[in-house]
Amino acid sequence: MPDDHVFHDADPFVPPRPPGFWRRVRGWLRRHLRAVALVSVIVIVAGSAAWYFWPRNDCGGSASLQKIDGECVGVTDGSYSFENSLTEVENKIAAENAAVAGSGHTVTIALLDPLTVNPTSAVTAEQIQYELEGAYTAQYRINHTGAAGDQRPLVKLMLANWGSHELQWQTVVEQLEGMVNDPDPLVAVTGLRLSTVQTEQAAKHLAQHDIPMVSAIATADQLNYGAIRGFVRASPSNSDYVAALNAYLSHRPDLDSAIMVYDANSDVNRDPGTTSGADLFTRSLRDDFIAELGSLIKFPAQNYVGISGPTPAPPDLFTNITANICAVRPKVVLFAGRVVDFPSFLESLRTRVCPDTPLTVVASGADFGGLELRSKEAQLREKNLSIVFATETDAQGWENGAAGTPPFFKEFFDQFRQLGFDQKHLDEGAAISTHDALLIAAKAARLSSRARPDHAVPSNSDVLNQMLNLNSLDEVPGAAGQLSFSFRAENSGNPSNKPIPVIEVPSTAAVQTAEVYHTK
Repeated sequence: MPDDHVFHDADPFVPPRPPGFWRRVRGWLRRHLRAVALVSVIVIVAGSAAWYFWPRNDCGGSASLQKIDGECVGVTDGSYSFENSLTEVENKIAAENAAVAGSGHTVTIALLDPLTVNPTSAVTAEQIQYELEGAYTAQYRINHTGAAGDQRPLVKLMLANWGSHELQWQTVVEQLEGMVNDPDPLVAVTGLRLSTVQTEQAAKHLAQHDIPMVSAIATADQLNYGAIRGFVRASPSNSDYVAALNAYLSHRPDLDSAIMVYDANSDVNRDPGTTSGADLFTRSLRDDFIAELGSLIKFPAQNYVGISGPTPAPPDLFTNITANICAVRPKVVLFAGRVVDFPSFLESLRTRVCPDTPLTVVASGADFGGLELRSKEAQLREKNLSIVFATETDAQGWENGAAGTPPFFKEFFDQFRQLGFDQKHLDEGAAISTHDALLIAAKAARLSSRARPDHAVPSNSDVLNQMLNLNSLDEVPGAAGQLSFSFRAENSGNPSNKPIPVIEVPSTAAVQTAEVYHTK
């Protein structure tokens, strides 16, 4: 049949092709075949290149993580490494998780914290590494020793990153809330190291879902069991820290005048979309200094904007402040700021225009140990400076049996080293605090399981109901103290009987002879 009649009369609604139509089509294709092929190749290559180079919203192929503002946020079992420095410890966590997953008597405890950093982060990559080392040590001790009492349930540790400034808190918290009905159910959230508005919002959200929380380091007084049901902490509160400092100052009648320097990030947050003014830690510490040591403060307070906000701090941050300090010549400087800003403040004091005037800087914070101030005694003496700080841990002192050394510190210390971690990583404090937070949660989970028929796996609500029963025979044998929790109104979530070391550099007889302060 001639090609002019292909499909002719096949469909009465299709008009006949003009004479020679298909012959012309075949001729055109023969003449342009190479061009068509070349265009096809270009399209395929270009598409492949675009796929390869286009920024992808994935994080190592994990469906539980997503990239937001350049950071991978979400929840992982340790198989995804947030930073190169975390790979080794995350691999250990992932292996332990794989060993206990699906046993039928395993629960999940999450560690929720910033696990990525940027130049304005309140924490460093090293601090995060130490934190995870402490968390893994706790997980190992819980699953392989009698540190948390009963042998079951076992604990799977999930790592939850809400970003360097916690701005993705809601996304990650909702992800955690969806894990309470998993085969290895989520029963508690630990970490929560920063006293910020974001931490407060996240904690209230978790409380609405009956998920108990154990903060490792957050000390702001606003974060408490009275305001947030189920919120307990391994650390003292800011008011406890200041009470310990007040006890120290009672042995120093020579320190009879003070000026306060505080971080203006502590001011009320007027923009919930940013971290500006969201620092509950510095706000609480400033208020506690005024309440407890107000009679000592003789001069107008000085403020600065620290680097832990979302924007870089200005250069010469403390120049004007140190000039004013030299002008009024107080005996004491009360520093209500974050440790991340303290080295800059100390350097500004070192180069002050009144080096012959002795100054004692009084501060508090869980991570002051990481500054290694004891190694700077000679330089401090030369500049007539002394530093007094209340802190959560004193690994260097406790290793040598200092007064007030917690009874279970050595067991933790030995295990930490046996797992291959550097004991110097304990000085900063996060490893010890995070270990204790996880131990508190696990102890509550095992107490809950004990109360269920056949020691069944508890729910998050079961664990919540046991948080304030961690006392008497069920105290928590923490590395930083034998910790007790019971109903005490808004102070219910604060640990009783926890030692608060007050470190003085260079040291004097006043601190050497003073009794170690313990929380009430």
